[in-house]
Amino acid sequence: MLAKYIALCEWRISNLVTGEYYCENIAGLMRESLRKIVENAPGLKNREEKAVQATVEGLVLSGIAMSYAGISRPASGLEHYFSHMWEMMCLDRGKPYELHGIQVGVGTLITLRLYDRVLRNLVPDRAAAEAFMANFSNEEWEAMIRRIFGKAAETVIAQEHAQFHKNDPARHAQRLNNILNGWEEIRRFMDEELPDTEHIAALMRDLGMPMTPADIDISDQDTQDAFIASRDIRDKYLTSSVLWDLGLLYKTQAMA
Repeated sequence: MLAKYIALCEWRISNLVTGEYYCENIAGLMRESLRKIVENAPGLKNREEKAVQATVEGLVLSGIAMSYAGISRPASGLEHYFSHMWEMMCLDRGKPYELHGIQVGVGTLITLRLYDRVLRNLVPDRAAAEAFMANFSNEEWEAMIRRIFGKAAETVIAQEHAQFHKNDPARHAQRLNNILNGWEEIRRFMDEELPDTEHIAALMRDLGMPMTPADIDISDQDTQDAFIASRDIRDKYLTSSVLWDLGLLYKTQAMA
């Protein structure tokens, strides 16, 4: 449920940058549910009825919110894509992996710290973003996809060329203009939606939750690969998509 902080922030950013549908009523439903869960979360250790009830209601409301919206936006963002990528990597290698919710928790902390280290203090640079796009190599991108995705790579590549076109220079130019023109509003979204990272880290620690990829046997390399390839799984605008559009994704380290 802690993932919803990031999900709502990214949903608003995507609405501004790509014009994706956004509903404030649905977002408000998730915010209120999340508030109740976090307030009562310390009681989960002792299985206190109020804490369990708030969490279960939140999970149910997440499903309802996604049904209302017709998309997963109210409930998931980049933090979920760390989990999706790790699951795909493990399946490709025939290895076991952790429960999805546990992986999402670790991904949530990574993403919140990305915002703290990079995005909250970032001053976008048009020249750097345009230089990145001018020097973008489709061949190098496909090689990266094949290295990270393994057997699933050809499907990812085919979807980009046939359906998504996220790497198209003209689409990049439009998104970049929207980011640059709306940057102060994007900063406001971060301030309004994202919690204090150390408060969330303390809450997770007190509940005995895994805190880092290493805690769930995920390597630094797989964490970085999951981060940079997260935008390539689907046509969903994520935090990693913002960094890609600004020419910063491949220069940014994902660390919990």
